[in-house]
Amino acid sequence: MNTINRKKDHYLTGAVIVVAVFGIIYFGYQAVIDVMSKSDDNPFEYNIEYFKKSDSTLNLYEEINQIALNLNQPLAIAMGYNNELCASGDNLILTFNKDGKLQSTIKCGEAVRALAIDINGDIFAGKEDHIEIFSKEGSPKARWDSPGEKALITSLAVTDHYVFVADAGSFIVWKYDKSGNLLKRIGEKDSRRDIPGFIIPSPYFDVAIDPDGFLWVVNPGRHSLENYTLEGDMRSSWGEYSMTVEGFCGCCNPTHLAILPDGSFVTSEKGIVRVKVYNRIGQLTAVVAGPNKFREDVTGLDLAVDNSGLIYVLDPDRKVIRIFSKKSDSTEEVPGVSQKSTR
Repeated sequence: MNTINRKKDHYLTGAVIVVAVFGIIYFGYQAVIDVMSKSDDNPFEYNIEYFKKSDSTLNLYEEINQIALNLNQPLAIAMGYNNELCASGDNLILTFNKDGKLQSTIKCGEAVRALAIDINGDIFAGKEDHIEIFSKEGSPKARWDSPGEKALITSLAVTDHYVFVADAGSFIVWKYDKSGNLLKRIGEKDSRRDIPGFIIPSPYFDVAIDPDGFLWVVNPGRHSLENYTLEGDMRSSWGEYSMTVEGFCGCCNPTHLAILPDGSFVTSEKGIVRVKVYNRIGQLTAVVAGPNKFREDVTGLDLAVDNSGLIYVLDPDRKVIRIFSKKSDSTEEVPGVSQKSTR
C-alpha cells in the first residue's frame, strides 16, 4: 500500500511540474506578444538613450566661442600660465595668444599626442615614446630618452621642478626633473601602500596638477581619479562606475581631465560623450556639454582651462577648440573668476 501511495505522489508531483512549466512558457510568450503588439521597437534592444539625459538644473554652461584648427587630425591641447594656448595634430604644434589668434606653427616631425606648457612658456611635447621640448618661439630645446620599449605617452603635467608623464603602454606615471632625468615610477600596484594599480583598456590615461600642488591621475579602468603626492604616495581617490550622469561608464572613463583654479575637476568621456564638472570632493556640480553637443562616436575630447575658469574642449570631429563659460544667469559664480592660478 505504501508503495502504491508513493507512486501516486510521484505521478502527481510530475503532473504539477509539467503544468507549471507549460504555464510559464504560455504566459511568458503572451507577455512578449503584448509588448511587441504595443510597440514596433525591439523589446530586447540595448538602449542607452535614457542615460544620456541629465537634470536640466545641471546645465550651467554655454558655448561662447570656437577656435578653428587647420589640422586634419587634432590630438591634444594645453593651456599655459598666462592663458597661452597650443594644439597639436598632423605633426605640428599650433600656438595661440590669449585672444585665440594663431601665433606660430611648429613642425615636429611626428605626431604629438600630449602637451604641457611650463611657467617659462616652454612647450613639452609627448610623442609616442618620448618627450621633446620647444621654446615658446618654436625652437627645439631638448629631446629626452624613451622610458621604455612599451611606452605610449598620452598626457603630461608640469610643475616648477618636475614633469609627470602618463604612459598608457607601461601602465605607469613617470616622474622626471626638468633636465630629463627619470626619478620615479608612480602608481604601480602595491597593496602595502594601498595603491591598486592602473587599469588601462584603451589609450586614454590622463594626469593633472591641482592648485595645491598634488598630482591627480585618471584610472580609467576603475572609473576613478586618484590623488598622489609628488613623491608617489597615494592620498585619496573618488569616482564610481554608473550609467547615470553622476558616474563614469563604459570600459574606460573618464578619458581626459583638467582642474579649474578653484580645484574643481573637469572630465570628458567617450561612449556617452559628455563633459562634466565635479567639486573638490568628487560631487557632480555641472554638465558642461551633453551628448547632444557632439557626434555620437567622437573620442579624444582633450581638455584645458584658463585662469578665469573658462573650459576649452578639443572636438576632433569638428576640428575646433570649443570654449564654454558658466551661464551668466547661474546662481553660482564662474569657478576661478578673480582668482590667480596657483598651478
